[in-house]
Amino acid sequence: MSKPLDGIRVMDMTQVFAGPTCTRILADLGAEVIRMEAPSRMDITRSLIHVDNDGQDVPWERALYFTIRNAGKKEVVIDLNQPRGLELLRGIIAKSDVLAESFTPRVMRAFELDYEHVKQIKPDIVMISLSGYGQDGPLSDWSAYGMGLEPASGVSQLTGYVGGPPLRSGLSFTDPYSGFLGAGAVLAALHYRRRTGQGQYIDLSEQEAAVPLAGRALMDYAMNGRLPERIGNRSQWAAPQGCYRCRGDAFGEFSAGDDWIVISIGTDEEWVAFCQATGHAEWAEDERFADLSGRQQHHDELDSMIEGWTREQDHYEAFHLLQQAGVKAAPVLNGKEALLDPQFKARGQFDEIDQPHIGKRPVQRHLAAKFDEFDASAQGPAPTLGQHNHEVLGGLLGLSDDELAALEEQGVIATKPNLPVPPEIVSQALKLPYDRFLEIGTLRAIDEDYRQQLGLE
Repeated sequence: MSKPLDGIRVMDMTQVFAGPTCTRILADLGAEVIRMEAPSRMDITRSLIHVDNDGQDVPWERALYFTIRNAGKKEVVIDLNQPRGLELLRGIIAKSDVLAESFTPRVMRAFELDYEHVKQIKPDIVMISLSGYGQDGPLSDWSAYGMGLEPASGVSQLTGYVGGPPLRSGLSFTDPYSGFLGAGAVLAALHYRRRTGQGQYIDLSEQEAAVPLAGRALMDYAMNGRLPERIGNRSQWAAPQGCYRCRGDAFGEFSAGDDWIVISIGTDEEWVAFCQATGHAEWAEDERFADLSGRQQHHDELDSMIEGWTREQDHYEAFHLLQQAGVKAAPVLNGKEALLDPQFKARGQFDEIDQPHIGKRPVQRHLAAKFDEFDASAQGPAPTLGQHNHEVLGGLLGLSDDELAALEEQGVIATKPNLPVPPEIVSQALKLPYDRFLEIGTLRAIDEDYRQQLGLE
């Protein structure tokens, strides 16, 4: 089955979340994505979320965070600090249609891989830079992560509870959001190139990418000089609306084992339907709750009444009951429930990937849209370190086996990381209980000083 990007080659120099999300979408659409890591600078997500935390000999191949973002890609490991390494990378770029990178601007300039140099290598290339603050401006060379960019975009000013501070989402939301926008931008540039024959440069600021999400607040201030008030789960247009605890593993204070349901009632008719469905028709007869204004005024009281009902309900059963009555509701799914959700299963939201060193695992699709002419699923597992060195450098650039062997001996290319400590120390660290592992430090933080703490001396 052909896909829209069959025949398109992407040189992927991105890391972590935003950039790999962008290129994962391109891979799912059929592009040949060749990602690059360095022997001494692996993608940091290779040290996150290890399966079973069991200290296998190759822990850098067992991180699910990395697997999810990089399924279906190829990989080369090249040391760009060696002139021959840069020469190899430039050779791949010369045979690529797209170059994606997510460094701070000074990095690509230092390697002479900024767009002005890259277009001399491949004049019609489409290059995208996904950086925190963009390629120019006073903050352009500042490092950035999603946990800071979400507040910096203005989104966090809107989230939080009445009288409380701004809150960021539980996910670094600007990262995947920027990745989706980046993929769309690349598709637009490829379409432009097909029409005109011209490549172009895409400068994507992750800070700016999320600004439209705060559009109403920006317009309100521009027109009225008014800053938004945080209202938590409530709404100006619906009442009652909230997230209510259900029957589950709850005990005392809030816990990770609680089950929850969200409910939003926008009209008087929905309110009556809700009351009847829950067996509390008398609530609909209470004049205090007769219209939206009244329900807004008495929201705290309604929340208490509603949770008195939901606390006795299974969140899935309550969801079905209310939806059948015409009331907007949904269960709050935990990780297990999302993986087993019958709706996701029916629509094939998760692909089963047989990942080396991990085994078969469900991996979510990054492009949720369904196409009737092709299947935008993952094209395979995520690559292991340097897995495609020979395929890419030999097949694409024409290097012989002897040349490749010499490059590996010189450390220009690699299939294992150049770790600051021996792999067995990392493996031992990963056998520790998770809280102890965090106490000692992440993969990058482990060094000789921790040998005694790890019990290896």
